[in-house]
Amino acid sequence: MQDRLLESPWALHLDPAQRARVEQETQVLKYPAGSVICPEGVPAQHWVGVLDGMVKVDTVSADGRGTTFIGVTTGGWLGEGSLLKRELRPYEVVTLRESWIALMPLATFEWLFQTSLPFNHFLVRQLNARLGQFVAVVESCRIQSPTAQVAVCVAELFNPTLCSATSDVLRISQEEIARLCGLSRQIAHRALHELEQAGLVKMKYGTIHVLDVDRLHAFGRGMAPVEGVAGRS
Repeated sequence: MQDRLLESPWALHLDPAQRARVEQETQVLKYPAGSVICPEGVPAQHWVGVLDGMVKVDTVSADGRGTTFIGVTTGGWLGEGSLLKRELRPYEVVTLRESWIALMPLATFEWLFQTSLPFNHFLVRQLNARLGQFVAVVESCRIQSPTAQVAVCVAELFNPTLCSATSDVLRISQEEIARLCGLSRQIAHRALHELEQAGLVKMKYGTIHVLDVDRLHAFGRGMAPVEGVAGRS
């Protein structure tokens, strides 16, 4: 996992001194499912990388209602916004399954930000991709059907700018998909069944096999209607 840290896209163009400092100062830890990596409402102290596994980013309102913003899979990094703004974490990060997590200290992150142009280029691409992800989610929630919402949610878990997925099989439960989409489990189950009938995914217990990521994402954005599946609510 230490080798995988230095295989991250942002690390490939660091000079030897930068790579050495990153390796020395970044913790690589294994967490069981359900672990809180970053609590909500505390100062942001680390840049978080998912070297293997999956986490969710969510929050709980004052009246106890929880909502999940995104899921981040193997190869994904998150939390740079809170570090750059020196703010309290506005969310918590929780492992959805056993995961290897990299924790880069704020001081190391800021040093790379000040000394590495390739690192800054990576951050710009990352922030742009994350913005695009949230635009797609908002669009699907406001003008598309629940099936399209699920399509966007699943497709974004394979976004090559935000993760390094090497498989088209996603180990995730339908209940977790429902939380990521902000839908009930029943509605998410029906949506996944419709996407399976359309030939976009194939479901097995605890896994979703994505058959065509591009078509799935296009359908979620309302750009590729699929026969037998309603694209708008």
